[in-house]
Amino acid sequence: MLMIIKKKLYQLILIISSLLIDLSMRINSYRISAFIIWLNIRKVRIIKYKSKNLKKVLVFPKSGGYEDLIESYYNQNNNNIAFFILPRRFLRKFLSYYFKNIDKRNYFTKPANLLETYYKNQYIKYLTNTFSILDKFIKLDGFISFNIFNYTEKYLEEVFKNLGKKFIILHKESTFTPIEEINSTRVYKRYNTESLAHKISVYSENQRKILIKSKIAKDKQIHINGCPRSDYSFRLRKTKPKKNILVYYLIEKYRGNDIILKKSNINWKKLYDQTLEYLIDFAKKNPSVKIIFKGKIGSHKINDLDLKILPKNCSFVVGGTGEKFLKDASVVIAFNSTIVLETIASNRNLIIPNFNKENIKKKNLLLKITNKEYFVNTKKQFNQKINFYLNSKYKNRNLSHEDKKTLKYYLGIVDGKSGKKVQNFLNETFNK
Repeated sequence: MLMIIKKKLYQLILIISSLLIDLSMRINSYRISAFIIWLNIRKVRIIKYKSKNLKKVLVFPKSGGYEDLIESYYNQNNNNIAFFILPRRFLRKFLSYYFKNIDKRNYFTKPANLLETYYKNQYIKYLTNTFSILDKFIKLDGFISFNIFNYTEKYLEEVFKNLGKKFIILHKESTFTPIEEINSTRVYKRYNTESLAHKISVYSENQRKILIKSKIAKDKQIHINGCPRSDYSFRLRKTKPKKNILVYYLIEKYRGNDIILKKSNINWKKLYDQTLEYLIDFAKKNPSVKIIFKGKIGSHKINDLDLKILPKNCSFVVGGTGEKFLKDASVVIAFNSTIVLETIASNRNLIIPNFNKENIKKKNLLLKITNKEYFVNTKKQFNQKINFYLNSKYKNRNLSHEDKKTLKYYLGIVDGKSGKKVQNFLNETFNK
C-alpha cells in the first residue's frame, strides 16, 4: 500500500513539475527551470560508491542503456562516481517548446532549414543558461546519454561543450541487418551532424567503422567496450533454468521498416501470425508448460493479443528489458533482435522461426546468425524442437566457433567482461 502511495505521489510531482517547466519557459526563467530539474533528479542507489574524491554524473536513462550502466558496476563498491538520473520527459518538454509543430525524429537531428537552425540555437541557449544555474543546486562533473541520434539529447552536446562539461555517450545501437548497415551510413551522414560528445563507447568494431565512415565521430572519440548487459547473459550459463518454462519474445512485425531503410513495405506479419498460431496450439496441447509472451514497448501493446484466446498456461508481458526472463527459460523463441544474441550468450535453448525461408529469401534483412541449427522451417519441426529441449538435461556447453563469431560481430566482446571495461572507461574519463 505504501509503495502505491509513493508511486502516485511521484506521478503527481512529475505532472506538477511538467506544468512548472512550461511556465518557466513562457516567462523565460532559467532559474525556475533549473530548480525544477534539481527537484526531479534522483540518486542511483543500486550503484555503490565511496565518498572520497566523489564525482557526480547525471544520466538521461533509456531502456537498454541504463541496464548497461547498472551492469557495469555490478558487485562493485570501490567506486568514486555517484550517478543521478533525470527523466527524459523534461528534455522533451524543453525541445517541444522550441520546436512547436515540427516533427522531430531520431536519426534525423540535423536542422532542415534556417528556421529550425534558429529554434535549435534558442533551445541550446536556454539549456546552457539553465544547466549553468543548476550547478548552484548540484555540482555535476559530467553527463551520460545512450544514443548519438536521439533527437531529445542530440543538442545537449553543444550545451555541455558550452559549459565545459564532459558529455559521454554509451551508444547502445549495434544489432543492424546487412541492409541497415548500408543505409545507416547514408542516413547518419546526410541527416545528422558530427558528434561533439567528449567520448563515445560502442559495442563493436562494426559500429565504430559505421560512425567513422559516416563522419559522425572521429576515431579518437570512440572506444570499443562491448555490451555490458550481455554480461548477465554470460553469467547465466552457470545457472540451470527452471523446467517447462518457454519464453517467446514477440516478433516485431515492422522490424526493419524504419528510418534507415529506403523500403517502406517490409513486414514480418505472416511470420508473426504463424508463430503465434503454432505456439498457442502447442500451449493448448501442453498445459503443464508455462509460456510467457514478452512484448516490447513501442512495438507491442496489450491489445495486440486477444488475451481471451490465450490458454491459462500463457501470460503476456510488455515493457522492460528482455534478458531478465532468460534466467528461468528452458526454451526461448526469438527473431531478429538483440535477445537472440543474449539467448546464445546465456546458453539457453534457442528457436528462430523460419517458416517461409526468411533466412534465404530475406537474408539482407536478417541479423547475421552463423549457426543455422537455431532455425526451424516447419510447424512439425517447431513442435519437435520445443519438446526435445523441454525434455533435455541442462548442460553448460562451450560457445561454438560460429556463435563466438556472431556474438563478437554484434556485441564486441565474448568473455562476459564488457561491464568492467565500461566501468574502467567511465572511471578514467571522469577522474581525469
